Amino acid sequence: MNKLIAGGLRPLTLVLALQAALASAQDSSSMPADPVHGENHDHDALEEVLVTATPIARDVAELSQSAAVLSGAALAREAANNLGETLSGLPGLADASFGQNVGRPTIRGQQGVRIGVLNDGMNSFDASAVSQDHAVPIEPFLADRIEVLRGPTTLLYGSGAIGGVVNVVTDTIPQEVPEDGFGGRLLLQGDTAADQRLGAARLDFGSGDFAFHANGFVRRTDDYEIPGMAELEGDDDHDSDEDHGDEEGMAGVLENSSLDNEGGAIGGAWIGDTWRAGLSYTVYDSDYGIPGGHGHEHGEEDEDHDGDEPHGEEEGEEEEIVTINLESRRLDAVLNGTNPFSGFSELDFKVADTDYTHTEFEGEETGTVFDSDTLDLRLELTHEPWGAFTGTFGAQWTDNDFSALGEEAFVPPSTTETLGLFWVESAEFGDWQLDLGLRWEDTSIDSFLISHEHEEEGEEHEGEEEEAPIPASRSYSPFSASIGALWNMTERSHLAFNVARAARAPASVELFSNGPHIATQTFEIGDINLKEERNTHYEASWRLHEGPLTGSVTVYVDDFDNFIYQVDTGEEEDGFPVRVWSQQDAKFTGGEVEMRWDLGRNKAGHWQLFGFYDRVRAELADGSNVPRIPPQRFGLGMDWDRGAWAANVTWINADAQNRTAEFETSTPGYDLLNADLSFYLPVSNGFDLEFFLQGRNLLDEDIRNSTSYLKDQAPQIGRNFVFGVRSTF
Repeated sequence: MNKLIAGGLRPLTLVLALQAALASAQDSSSMPADPVHGENHDHDALEEVLVTATPIARDVAELSQSAAVLSGAALAREAANNLGETLSGLPGLADASFGQNVGRPTIRGQQGVRIGVLNDGMNSFDASAVSQDHAVPIEPFLADRIEVLRGPTTLLYGSGAIGGVVNVVTDTIPQEVPEDGFGGRLLLQGDTAADQRLGAARLDFGSGDFAFHANGFVRRTDDYEIPGMAELEGDDDHDSDEDHGDEEGMAGVLENSSLDNEGGAIGGAWIGDTWRAGLSYTVYDSDYGIPGGHGHEHGEEDEDHDGDEPHGEEEGEEEEIVTINLESRRLDAVLNGTNPFSGFSELDFKVADTDYTHTEFEGEETGTVFDSDTLDLRLELTHEPWGAFTGTFGAQWTDNDFSALGEEAFVPPSTTETLGLFWVESAEFGDWQLDLGLRWEDTSIDSFLISHEHEEEGEEHEGEEEEAPIPASRSYSPFSASIGALWNMTERSHLAFNVARAARAPASVELFSNGPHIATQTFEIGDINLKEERNTHYEASWRLHEGPLTGSVTVYVDDFDNFIYQVDTGEEEDGFPVRVWSQQDAKFTGGEVEMRWDLGRNKAGHWQLFGFYDRVRAELADGSNVPRIPPQRFGLGMDWDRGAWAANVTWINADAQNRTAEFETSTPGYDLLNADLSFYLPVSNGFDLEFFLQGRNLLDEDIRNSTSYLKDQAPQIGRNFVFGVRSTF
């Protein structure tokens, strides 16, 4: 831990040195206020905005739990094709990518079913937590802001948030009537590495007590460019030059990495003096390829194929590429009241009904169809102050019907019902803030045990009846509690502490999977006897704000009992590597540092320097490494604006990740250099244009995400120039 803290203070030391060196160059008093961004303009990703994914909306600096908010200019700059990449530049976050088009956030080394992804405070209820190839049906370009809570958030959002929460705020159900009765924004964007064509628009309008919202986007990309070959160099188990030369495509292009997606939403609300009621309907469709994903061979030799050579080259055999069609339909409703009845200051009732379908194609043939239908109800009641305490009672009920249908379905249909009851309280005592919380949950999972019997060569099974699935049920009652404290040392600095005991019920895929998953190229086997996973979380932060120097230093420990993870066995079944869901204790330790120094304005413009550092170390009880953990990173950057111009340069250095699990390959380190330039053009009163040019991966580095199952086959996009125009009105 001492080594972690010492390494994490490097950015702070550098920033303080820059302060002394550049202080004499500042002349902010002689410079006019920035006419484009205003006097209070701040490029910082951690802008001072309220976090709404908590019962009591508070500024980031006022939370006892570590949090971040990406909004405004920072969100516009970082918004990408997927949520994981959009957030990957924040300390403590990484991208669990599946090629460039699919990415789910990783928080402090934890991903999948441990990270809750919310849309306006309600779970997205897609199937992205089940498998990395499933995209999150949320478009980052249409978000108002993205909130991240690092660490256990099970008190509010249940088992699926034992590692943290990402809340995407879109306000498809309007919060208020637009001030001038009308407003919106427009984006047109292209790029050079994937030939992207993107158009997105948002419109907000209303009058009197009624407000309405509409948004939409359309994106088309080709296969994207990469620095070299798709296969990770140095992998002795792959003869990419001989065996895969024609199949994997030429160097410089990642085959089967194109993306076509579109979507939109309409919503409306009645907004009275004390009550608000509204509805919205959201549509998201996406078609994308799985780089490196190939189905079973088809041809005259297929019947005799014994699985030992999944990429064989016998005459008549042909690999089928794997593509995905994703469809999501979601209906949201909200009822919010101020002072609804005696003793309570606010009532918030939300409903989300989500229909999600994910179809995997092997060539032209349908492989597996994943379907998830979810009804989610959430009620929060905030009570009037009880002395120094203000708090919220809440209840959440969720019913999820999940199925995977097809000849190669690896997980049986299941129904999961969850009832959660939670209570959180907060109080202030002088310079101290105290946060307390409890949650009890009842989870029942009804499913079937499935088996995939594989015939030996020459065996025939004609006329034999298939064995009926065996009904299986599991129930869990996770209980979580937390205590947090915030000490206001001065008006500008705070110390925050958080201790939580969080619990998670196993997911159906961890319990009941048993079969080949074509998109991920694995044979997954669950364990019906898995126990509840429990995490004791310790966290301490020092924060500095409200001045030219702002930032934070955070250290944490996550001590897991019965940690659930996938073991790569080194064996093969149906030509795929066998991965088994297993359980043992584990410990995650790490920390984050982020600092920003506002150098003020001089004749050359307004300058800000920033830096960050993050690291996580994850070990199992037997001394081996937890798989797919992000590497240590160190980043520096600069923001500049002058008049109508603004620019940003960011450099991130990531170490090689050699602390890998058995049968997991290492990933090399890399340097990621990004730059942005924009020009602001006011056209008329209330109508503005902003032209922008972004350089991504300017060093054309071969970047492999150690958090990804496809790190050996699908590098991130190579050098890319993104260009376009944004408009607000």
